[in-house]
Amino acid sequence: MRAEPLVSRLHPQTIFDYEQCLQGDGEVLVAPGSWVRVGDALVRGEEPAPVRVIDGAEALGLACEQLYDSLRVAVGQEVQAGDVLAAAGFMGWRTLRTPVAGRVTNVATGRIFIQEAPRRVELRAPLPGQVVRVLPRRGAVVRSTVARVLGLWGAGGEIYGALALRTRGPADSLRWTSVDVACRGKIVVGGLCLDSRVLLRAARFHAAGLLVGGLAQHLRARAEQLGLTVLVTDGLGAVPMAGPIFDLLAQHDGCDALLEGGRRGSPAGYPQPLGRPGWCYGQMQTPALSIPLKVAGELDPAAAGNPTPGSHERPLVTGDRVRLTRTPYLGMMGWVQSLQEQDGEALVGVTLDGGQTVQVPYRNLERLG
Repeated sequence: MRAEPLVSRLHPQTIFDYEQCLQGDGEVLVAPGSWVRVGDALVRGEEPAPVRVIDGAEALGLACEQLYDSLRVAVGQEVQAGDVLAAAGFMGWRTLRTPVAGRVTNVATGRIFIQEAPRRVELRAPLPGQVVRVLPRRGAVVRSTVARVLGLWGAGGEIYGALALRTRGPADSLRWTSVDVACRGKIVVGGLCLDSRVLLRAARFHAAGLLVGGLAQHLRARAEQLGLTVLVTDGLGAVPMAGPIFDLLAQHDGCDALLEGGRRGSPAGYPQPLGRPGWCYGQMQTPALSIPLKVAGELDPAAAGNPTPGSHERPLVTGDRVRLTRTPYLGMMGWVQSLQEQDGEALVGVTLDGGQTVQVPYRNLERLG
């Protein structure tokens, strides 16, 4: 029987390497072996800014070829935000001003192209840990011991805040009244989110993010419109959070954590310096939650101990804790009792928590822990 390796989505204790890297050259502020806290500066430098395209012809109501006669700037000229780029009408009463500072690089097809000025950035440590590698003039890699949960869907960028558990069990839905001013700057945790008012309240009270087992399908777009950082651990719809994941989050209720909604370099909350500009800006990644298990910046290397390495990809074996990912057993959990092959398909015998033993296709399982 050919069994494909499975990656666990739940790591109660693992080693996680987090890389902060500039696109261009910069100044690295840490050395290999040094310990850092959340927010400590790792590298600073300048990031190339985008080219701003301004449709001057449309803004002034001109034909494309008429824009050249109305220009008040030349290609190569430096401009400041608010400077007049072009003017038209009687005595130039209709003006077009630049919204950004930079350099005019081109004028074509009725548009003005402005290369924005480079931005000074400083990348900071997103987690407490030890610097295990320095990328010369580019950045550093911080190694942390964390509890880590991988999600199935996410929105938003990266935020750091305290976990705030707001439901009693993994199958309970968040109530809009449970999100209040006490959630400001915190990551709201609940079994399910099926009410749009929960999202509205989270945005209104400036919650750092939202972490749930299941999210109603129609709320995905709403979460993105509100700019919330959201992590869904188990599925879209009325899918309860897996018990082991909920238990882990309940155990760390009130602890600080890093929530990654899936888009790097898009900080959505605080602290802002955790964003990753440069080569990783806007890149998608697996949404995840990382809970530091040690405040490594306060430890000596000798006191840090030897963290347990993270789980690697491997096939299922008898005794593994698993979660079923397809109906009619969606969301149920159990233990692997047997593995066999039937008609060319790998089947797994799973004893569910309720005591029932079922045969499930190997591909419809995920390993927990």
